[in-house]
Amino acid sequence: MALVLQIHASMNQPLLKKKRILVIDPDHDFCKSVSLFLEENYSVDIRKGLDYIDHTIILKKIDLLIIEADFADKNLVDLLKRLKENHGNLKILIMYTYFPSDHEIERQIGKGVDDMIAKPFDVYLLKKKVDKLLTPIKNA
Repeated sequence: MALVLQIHASMNQPLLKKKRILVIDPDHDFCKSVSLFLEENYSVDIRKGLDYIDHTIILKKIDLLIIEADFADKNLVDLLKRLKENHGNLKILIMYTYFPSDHEIERQIGKGVDDMIAKPFDVYLLKKKVDKLLTPIKNA
């Protein structure tokens, strides 16, 4: 009887919805590796490019965008700014191997994202950063 009550109680509690992450990197195998590591706690989609990014964010209800930023330029800066303006709750984490020599581009990218991580990275550091970005701050 206790088991029946426990099952009934758990059925009446709302299911916890996994936060949604979109990983964008031209290296499909890299995206799959990141996805496999994060999918235990998150719902993860992967893409190679930025085509229809706004549509994807809205359709899939993306909470966190993890985007590769090698060869960053003014176009990426503009895109990040637009994404933040159009999707106010979207968190953005930039992955990079190197930044361009233009320090102004680097500074503007840093201002337009929530966090950064250098590649290659320790997957546990990535998970720590993702958890921090997607965990709501509780009032004390």
